[in-house]
Amino acid sequence: MLLYFLCRYYSHEWLNEDSDRLAPHQDKELTQERKKCFMRYFNDTDVRRQVNIEFAKFLDGREDFSDVDFLRDKGKMDTKSWWIVHGVHTPTLQKIALKLLGQPCSSFCCERNWSTYSFIHSLK
Repeated sequence: MLLYFLCRYYSHEWLNEDSDRLAPHQDKELTQERKKCFMRYFNDTDVRRQVNIEFAKFLDGREDFSDVDFLRDKGKMDTKSWWIVHGVHTPTLQKIALKLLGQPCSSFCCERNWSTYSFIHSLK
């Protein structure tokens, strides 16, 4: 869920495309899930408070996130590169974003297991 927040760039245009879309701070379910994620990742309340401040800057487009390059690059760059370039002013959030985005997305391990199990559960 946290990865969803960190990869999704909310803009007024995107929100206005569909009347059913809600801004992240107005969506109760997303807010609850984000809180759960932050509780798991950050045990220290002071660190969690700092992350919440950084996250608010990111979502609201405040400070460096309102920069012209930020707005121009958000739809043109891949997410990991974007966080490397623009996430420097939110170091804790940048660290977790890069950690999550650096995880490989592959079904290779599962496919290997299924291949092995197919030999066990065959008619042979």
